[in-house]
Amino acid sequence: MTLAAVSLARMRHATPLDANATATVLTQAFSADPLMAYLWPDPEQPEFPSQRALREFMHAAFEAYLTHGHSYVIDGQAAALWSPPGIKPDTSSFGEIFATHANPEIFEPAVANFAAMHELHPEEPHFYLAQIGAADTARGQGLGSALLERVLLTCDNEGFLAHLEATTPRSKALYARHGFETVTEISFAPDVTLYPMTRTPR
Repeated sequence: MTLAAVSLARMRHATPLDANATATVLTQAFSADPLMAYLWPDPEQPEFPSQRALREFMHAAFEAYLTHGHSYVIDGQAAALWSPPGIKPDTSSFGEIFATHANPEIFEPAVANFAAMHELHPEEPHFYLAQIGAADTARGQGLGSALLERVLLTCDNEGFLAHLEATTPRSKALYARHGFETVTEISFAPDVTLYPMTRTPR
């Protein structure tokens, strides 16, 4: 059995015990993300996000999405945080994290962009992908695609839309291969763009 096959066999629903490992995986996955670097630049390397802020945010995201039953992990290698149709997780802690770590001159204009992002969520019941990523040692093994397909199969079988936001052209291309279509582009700064994307069931 290949390493990828072994990893996929270990895909499971996340539990509270996965909080630290998942925060680590997602922090690594977004360690060069342009939007995160724009919001929380590392003082010594502004082109990269602050690891402290990023980890705090990913830990909060895990806590917010865990209770709704559609967060999945491949032990220590990859994770995906989804919310199911009709559920709006409590993300009130996110605003405090953003405000604590971001420069007000950056954060305040970004608030309108985040509001626009939420307005673009489909009105119909849908699965929402909040975060997905693989650890440094697990990239290029198809684990992200496997985590996507875990929920997209449910979407297809039950007739639900899926929605997410890509933060790089590379991730946008990955999601497009899985049937997502770009709704619009939200520009935070030059070379810092968010791509809301929606997928209709097949």
